[in-house]
Amino acid sequence: MKATVSYQELQKLVAEQTQQPISFEFVDSKTLKVLYELNLGIMKKKIGVDLKVLDIVGTDLRVRYSGGFGMDGLVGMALNMVRDKIPAGLLEEQPDHVLLLHLAKIDKARPVFERIQVKDLNMLADAVEVVGDFIGFE
Repeated sequence: MKATVSYQELQKLVAEQTQQPISFEFVDSKTLKVLYELNLGIMKKKIGVDLKVLDIVGTDLRVRYSGGFGMDGLVGMALNMVRDKIPAGLLEEQPDHVLLLHLAKIDKARPVFERIQVKDLNMLADAVEVVGDFIGFE
């Protein structure tokens, strides 16, 4: 089974949870660029970080972030700034710029994981493709 979730839908979901101006762009089949718009008073600037899907096991998704020189440290600071808006238990920081996301902690995603065993995630030009099997259908 394959299903897609548009980047616009993801953006809406993240905005509901964090109230932050975040958008997404396709990089390659395993990498998504997350963009954040900084308001610097006299101008606005978008900064981005790449999230590469490493694996998904059950409802746990591991991604590695990279933003280039200096950006990796900013990611840690940004995570600390929005930590109180992230559902409890959703995000774990691991060594080597790896984030472990416990997707079942997202209320709107939980029903999906009750019906589908997700095996892979692929990035498309305008959406994330979810590859999996229905649970209980053999």
